[in-house]
This record gives sequence, structure tokens and C-alpha cells, in this order.
Amino acid sequence: MTSQLNTQSVIFERPTTHKVEGPKGFSPIRLALQLYGRMSPEKAGRLVNRMAFRPSRLPMPSRYEYLLDNADSYTQLQHGSRTIPVYSWGQGPVILGVHGWAGAGIQFGAWINPLVEAGYRVVLFDAPAHGRAQGESTDLFEMAEVIAKVTASVGRIHGVLAHSMGCIAIARAIADGLQPNYLVMLAPPVSLSAVMDNLGRQLGLSQDVLAVHLQLMEERFGKSVWEQLDLEALSRTLTQRGLMVIDDDDTSISPDESERVFSNWENANVLRTRGLGHHRLLWSPMVLDSVLRDLGRPVDTL
Repeated sequence: MTSQLNTQSVIFERPTTHKVEGPKGFSPIRLALQLYGRMSPEKAGRLVNRMAFRPSRLPMPSRYEYLLDNADSYTQLQHGSRTIPVYSWGQGPVILGVHGWAGAGIQFGAWINPLVEAGYRVVLFDAPAHGRAQGESTDLFEMAEVIAKVTASVGRIHGVLAHSMGCIAIARAIADGLQPNYLVMLAPPVSLSAVMDNLGRQLGLSQDVLAVHLQLMEERFGKSVWEQLDLEALSRTLTQRGLMVIDDDDTSISPDESERVFSNWENANVLRTRGLGHHRLLWSPMVLDSVLRDLGRPVDTL
């Protein structure tokens, strides 16, 4: 099927009548870390490192949580000592949702009924330390491993919806062998390195404190961690047909970062929006309709 988004830049404008989102819950933490960093950059850097692997959980109940109780199937996968919940709705080619950091699978709740009605099976999961999954900490490498485990449990994946840092995790999983046919990236960051720099700015960390955290990252994962989780580089290897969604009012991930990822993804279109910010992309009817048109119905994908 030929994509109905046949230009590389499609701009939808909405008036911004709401306050766009920014970092939440950082003010007390920011002040405490700044004071701690002045006393001991080493200890403050180690504290930041521990915090970096412990996502805050999405507040429950979410607007779509009731859908979890109405799933057509529910399974639990073991990942090490932790249990990963996997939910499924509908029949047909599988569309997998990959949430971002501090998110949950049910954030794709708005997509379930439209995709099922279009003839797809929707599969959602919570990564370790997210949603209803067990655990207190995780990382993007582990999230990529869990993606591979979930896909092995449900069969071949036709398409993937990924949001924010979940885009890095799915790109890592693809680089490690996953082969979906279609991929949607919603507001992707350019790299883990950029995410860490942004965290440093949000928390007002000194370079000494941030350097300790980054050094601990390299000690844990190796110096290649930044290369392995560099979405700008990984996007050059993507062969999947897909769609990039970028909102010009996103204050969590710079639209310029997402644009850099898109520029390297040869087989993708881009959908630019305004006024949705970082999270409203997940339930915007405009975004959903655009993706459904680009994805097509299963009969059109054969």
C-alpha cells in the first residue's frame, strides 16, 4: 500500500488554549540536589544515578484503565524475578504499544478500539517498574529486552506505536533483531545522552555532579552506552515504513531533536502538530486518524 501521507511534511495547526506542559515535581528535588551538590558532587552524582533508573509510576486510575479489565486476553511474563503484565484486544496482525519512561501501556488506550475495528490485534505491556509491572528500577536496555520477550510471546509484530523514550527502546530492539513492518514514533528524543543533558538542566545540576552520574552510567553499561542508545544513529538503519509525529509545542522533548531523528529515517513521513505538547499526542483524534490512514487496513498491508 502506498502511504496516503505522500509528502514529507504535513502540518496540522490547533490553537494553543492550554498551558503546555513542562517538568513537573522537580522544584523541591532540584533545590535539594543543588545544595547537596555543593557539599559533595560525588555523593550528589551517585544519588542522581540511582534516581535515573527509578521511574515515577503513572498515576492511577488513568482515563483508560477500565479497558484493562475488558482485555480479550491477559498474560504474565517473567523477566528475571519480576512479573510483566501483557494485555491484548482483537484479532489480526499485531500492533504493539511501547510506552515511554514513567509511562504505562494503557496510555495507548485511545488506540485500542479504532485499531481493533480496523482489523488489528492490539498488544500493550508495562515495562519493569512501570504501570502494574513489578520492580522499582529499570533501564532502556532492559526495556528493549522486555519488548523482545513480549513479541516472542504473541507472535510476529506487524506494527509498533512508540512514545518518547520508548522510541529509543524499540529502535534498540529492532537493531537487536526485531522486525516489524511499520513503526510510529511519537515525540522521540534524539539520544539517551541528550536525555541526560536535559535532566541535568531540569535539575540544575553542576557539571561536576552530572559528570559523576555519566561516569557511573559508563561503568554499568560500558562506554558504548551512548552509541547503542543514540536514536539519531539508530534511525539510519531503520528500513521499516513509518510515521514520525512531532508537536511544535512539546516542552519535554525538543521538536528539533525529533526532527533530527526523522531526517535519518529514509522510509518515513512526518506529521507535525501544534498545541498537543508531549502527552496529548497519545490520545489526539487527529494523530490517531492520521496514523490509521498511513497504516491502512490489514488487507491493504499484505
